[in-house]
This record gives sequence, C-alpha cells and structure tokens, in this order.
Amino acid sequence: MIKYKLKCQSSYCTEQKGFDGWFQNIETFEKQLDSGLINCPLCGSENISKLLTTPSLKKIQNTNKKITKNKIQKNAFRNKKLENIATILRSIKNEIKKNSTFVGDDFVNQARSMNQGQIKEKSIYGHGTKKEIDELRDEGVDVLNIPWITEDH
Repeated sequence: MIKYKLKCQSSYCTEQKGFDGWFQNIETFEKQLDSGLINCPLCGSENISKLLTTPSLKKIQNTNKKITKNKIQKNAFRNKKLENIATILRSIKNEIKKNSTFVGDDFVNQARSMNQGQIKEKSIYGHGTKKEIDELRDEGVDVLNIPWITEDH
C-alpha cells in the first residue's frame, strides 16, 4: 500500500491542511481520481491533487514491550467507536445529498437570501469559509457544519 498526501483545491479548503489517502499503487490512485471516487473529507469536492511525499521507511527496533490484554481491548474499543462515528457521518451525508440541493460555493449567498426572504426557502448544502459561516450564524441563520467524510469503499 502507498500513502499519498492529498490536498483539496476548492476555495473552501484553501487554508486547510492536506489529508492522507492509501492506495494499492499509483495506477489505482489515478484511476480513482479520474473516476471521481476521491473527494475531500471536509467539503466533498472532487478537485483533489496529490502533494509531494517522501517515502515511508519502517524503522526496525528490537523492543520487548509487553502488550497486555487490557491495552488490546482499549485500542479495539477506541477503533470501534471511530468506526461507528464514521458510519453515522456517512449516513448523515447520504441523507443530506438525497434531500438537499448542492449549491457549492454559492452556499453563503443563497442561505443569506433565504434568511432575508429574497428567495424561497429550501434545504441546501455547499461550501463557505469559517468566517462566512460565523457571519451567517451572527445574522441568525441556522447553519450546521458537518464533516464530509469519504465513502467507505
């Protein structure tokens, strides 16, 4: 497996750090990227680029650490909790996509227009900077910021 550092190029995520993606090989990465299967975990954009990465070398150490049954159970529980959270966030994402309209970078303008009664209210989702979202909240617009995680393939 190869780990690549990826970066979202959307205007919403310009100040965000990159994220990691694991792929079988470079061909698999390129095929998934071309097919639109790779998207930003924060905003859902498919405008993703691969950053320069250094090879990861495993350092061999001769340590005789004891792994207790308790430690194994704690780690398993922690991983299970994270899996459950990811499943819940994926379900929320699917419901939003099914029942709302994607407006992309025009989210802030449309949300503000709906709040002011200039356009008909409807369920929308899209992108906005932290500052823009905070401004909407200050204006009394009910906005939720939900982590947009990738599908589990």
